[in-house]
Amino acid sequence: MTIAPPGVAATSPDTESRLRSEVSDLRGLLALSLLMTARRHEEEIVHVAVTALPALVPVRPLGVHLVDGERTTWLAAAGGCSQPSGRSEAAAQIRRLPADDGPLTLPGEPWCWAIPLRSLGDLMGHLLVAADAEPSPNELLLVRSLAQQTGISLANARLHARNIAANEQLARTVATLRHKTEIHDRLTQVSLGDDGVQGVVEALHQLTGLTATAETRGGELLAWAGTQEPRRWTGSHERRDQTVQRALRAGHPIRADGRLLVVARPRPDLVGVLTLLDPDKTTAEQEIVALEHASMVLAVELARQHGLAETELRLGRDLVADLLTGTGDEAYQRAQALGHDLRRPHRVVVASPGRRATAADPLLLQAREAMAAALREPGEPPVLLVQKDATVVALATDDALADASLLEALATALGSECRIGVGGRASAREDYPRSFREASQALRLGRHVAHAAPVLRYDDLGVFRLLSGSADPEGLDVFVRDLLGPLVEYDADRGTDLVETLARYLDTGGSYDATAAALTIGRTTVRYRIRRVAALTGHDLRDPETRFQLQLATRAWATRRSAGTA
Repeated sequence: MTIAPPGVAATSPDTESRLRSEVSDLRGLLALSLLMTARRHEEEIVHVAVTALPALVPVRPLGVHLVDGERTTWLAAAGGCSQPSGRSEAAAQIRRLPADDGPLTLPGEPWCWAIPLRSLGDLMGHLLVAADAEPSPNELLLVRSLAQQTGISLANARLHARNIAANEQLARTVATLRHKTEIHDRLTQVSLGDDGVQGVVEALHQLTGLTATAETRGGELLAWAGTQEPRRWTGSHERRDQTVQRALRAGHPIRADGRLLVVARPRPDLVGVLTLLDPDKTTAEQEIVALEHASMVLAVELARQHGLAETELRLGRDLVADLLTGTGDEAYQRAQALGHDLRRPHRVVVASPGRRATAADPLLLQAREAMAAALREPGEPPVLLVQKDATVVALATDDALADASLLEALATALGSECRIGVGGRASAREDYPRSFREASQALRLGRHVAHAAPVLRYDDLGVFRLLSGSADPEGLDVFVRDLLGPLVEYDADRGTDLVETLARYLDTGGSYDATAAALTIGRTTVRYRIRRVAALTGHDLRDPETRFQLQLATRAWATRRSAGTA
């Protein structure tokens, strides 16, 4: 028998047992609440709730239907909600509930209820429970209390997840800003330094880890940096120009030919192309930002170099022009005032980067810089040079040209289409115009004689010197027509190279093999062409005198062709 304290009514044993059970349930609910609040993932919270629910109340959990904006999710689905059709039906009935709380009708479930999961008024979803009979009010109260704690825990987990996502996004933003700052600082150092275009591509390579190149609009390489030597553009010249135009219109990096490229255009007549070799398309936002920033620095550098070159051109143009035309003694005195002793033996050197080069081609700037570096003697002032149309003209001493391979290496560095002509020796002011004419003639011959070396010295031209200096050019034309007229007309009509083949055949002493190697064609093709020459002209190529006359005619033809008259 239970004895109550004074002034307190005694309770029956059943009532006391019931109260102890309720207290135990409340303690269990509190423990579940603490356990769920400690969880950080929705799946874990729901698992704790549905696992503990049958121990608190004689009901069966059918699952949890979660709502997050437009997204809905089912967790721990069981019983009538284990199949997609059952879940779809339950979700449809939940949407039709008048107050987010109410009964559901599901096959095989005598009693079923949807209990809202709320946190501070926000609906997180519903806990679906089923039983063989309707639970008591106290049992429903426990279920609703558990649902409320579950909703609070879910809200905390979502808030925690959003905080984590926000922190991660903030970390990514900070990292991006830090990387952009590194890009800005690194390329700012380049723009303030003296490393030029090479410095830009080296910085870009260091920032991205990819091979970087700077090229002219036509595809000539200005500078590169990376682990693998860049390959040349594989498409045609026209296709590359179309790609550059597309990049200009886009105003941002584009992909083409296994590269990510952007155009630097500081002025309408000055275009540079900056690329990252990326055949596997691994570049992301950071590499694109680095490329865009580097393109701006490249544009400034190209404009600076072009501006310096234009300044040098303006300062030296009149001086060199007077020297090359031989007008006035003042130019000679100005050269001496600048530290140049033009009484020392000099030669005029004329270089052209290629047939398609224009006066605004950035490759001419590279040619000027390369010639200035290659021809300058230690301890001597900078080489006198100037750009004339699409060529670079320099005055070099005999000592600077003593190394026979110097100009060949320079021509190779400037590209396969580069040609260089070297005039005769000039030891006095009046010799420079002649040396310039000779260098220009040698350059023109190098352009029009297919098998000519990239560097032609006027002193080595032999009979070409007599032909180019002939006082009777019309007589040379008649001589060429008499001996080669049918071949010239045949080549013009058919687009063939019979005259060039004959010239090389005669220069090699009538060797089919040497001619084929020089013209990079087959020996059979050479034999066919020579037979065709004999048939068209009627000449006996076995006769020594005829061979001599034809060889002289082919050289006259090349000379007149270089002068633009053949």
